[in-house]
Amino acid sequence: MNVSGTQPSATGGRRQFLAFSAAGILAGSGLDAATGRADQSSPNSTAIELIPANDRCTRISYKSSIDGVLSTPDGQRQTVLSVVGSSQFEIDQLQQGGAVRQLEGMRLSRRYRQASVGTRVGRAHETSTVLPSGTSLMHVYGNDGQLVQLSPEVRLTRSQLDLLQFPCDPAGAVGLLPGRSLASADEKWNADPWVFPLLTGMDAAISQSVSGTVLELSEQEAKIGFECRGSGAVTGSATEVTLSGTLLFDRKARVIRRFDAVMNENRSAGPVSPGLKVKASISWTQDPAEADAQLSALIPAGFPESGRLLLTLVTPWRLVLLHDRRWHVFQETADLVILRMLTNGALTAQCNLAAAPQMPAGRFTEEGRFLSEIEQKISPWKGAIVDSSVESDRQGWRVHHVRAEAEVQPAVAGAALSSNAEANRAGQVAASTSPGEKRSLQSIVWDYYLCTAKSGEQFSMVFSHAAEDTAAFSGVPDQFLSRMSIRTVRPGIPLPR
Repeated sequence: MNVSGTQPSATGGRRQFLAFSAAGILAGSGLDAATGRADQSSPNSTAIELIPANDRCTRISYKSSIDGVLSTPDGQRQTVLSVVGSSQFEIDQLQQGGAVRQLEGMRLSRRYRQASVGTRVGRAHETSTVLPSGTSLMHVYGNDGQLVQLSPEVRLTRSQLDLLQFPCDPAGAVGLLPGRSLASADEKWNADPWVFPLLTGMDAAISQSVSGTVLELSEQEAKIGFECRGSGAVTGSATEVTLSGTLLFDRKARVIRRFDAVMNENRSAGPVSPGLKVKASISWTQDPAEADAQLSALIPAGFPESGRLLLTLVTPWRLVLLHDRRWHVFQETADLVILRMLTNGALTAQCNLAAAPQMPAGRFTEEGRFLSEIEQKISPWKGAIVDSSVESDRQGWRVHHVRAEAEVQPAVAGAALSSNAEANRAGQVAASTSPGEKRSLQSIVWDYYLCTAKSGEQFSMVFSHAAEDTAAFSGVPDQFLSRMSIRTVRPGIPLPR
């Protein structure tokens, strides 16, 4: 029986990746006919207002392409593969609340008429993700430096949520406009701190520089150039990003009509994603549109409670469960699903899901056999079982929970968390630690769950975390166990709330 799964392969992380002509210059506008810039000496010069409208429905056509390399650690060396991809979105968007140019409190309703991403890694490995039509309507909230998207009708999967988090989102591009009136077209300005991370997909920026300037100006429109540079983290991976381009602001309609940019990213391999060195070309257009009743339906003003933000995990078997957004799918095969949980960008825990041997209806794997298999699994670490308990009926499931612990050197703690095939070698290193080194050991906790349905179907769920992360891990297994079910037929996505 597979109690804890196998080692995640180095390449197993399944991730989904990503001309302007100014209008005629009117006489007496105070603009230089040769440069398109304001003549500061002109007595007719007035303040320049480039303020986007809110409560406006628009239609956005978005395209992007990427080209570069992907790298994954493989023992003492790296595997480097080419990566190319493209994405396309068609979105109707209505801003329903929040101040102009401020992320916190922003509320948008969106209908994705099209949302698709295709990627090829190496010569032959191709993946594609398409948002099903049943999940086209989204409510979007600006909260804690991010755009949080959820469907009011169905629960999203991790891959669907990742699909909707694309670079240079129009909701973030408004932050590139000046947040004040300009005395002249020669002025430059800096963007607010939230703009760069949102445009580039960073979870947090350590350093950043974002500047904008007016390149051309008329009474009808303004062409703006922007230069962005910074470093930070994406899902626990260190990254450096540059972003530069232009946008065309319609001064009459008060919307960004066109956006063109080039983004270069150099990202190191992290706990849930490979290393990347890619160049992305991004462009989109935006035009006023009519909002229908569904798009105009009022979005609740308060930020959604945590239960509404849970994601659906449909396993390769009949098991379906819910999890919070801290969990990312690291690997998925026909035999094993590995999830990793990030807290503030750091790896906090791992969960290995696998099908266990089928039993006759009403029967289950004997407790002694389950304990014996766990003892074998933790023996390379000199681990010990510290607790074993059984719930005979937990919402229709029989759940055998076994907790085990071990003391390992920090250098091999990552392998212990993964419960991988290097356990023998790393466990021997831990066992050979001298008494003087004991103080530097790290405590690792494993929680093994054997879940048996009345039908006799069994599933193994193994959580691992460092003892120092117990507070962040608290309550996580209960979240999984209380929201899992078996479907008569593997459900199509989306799933109803």
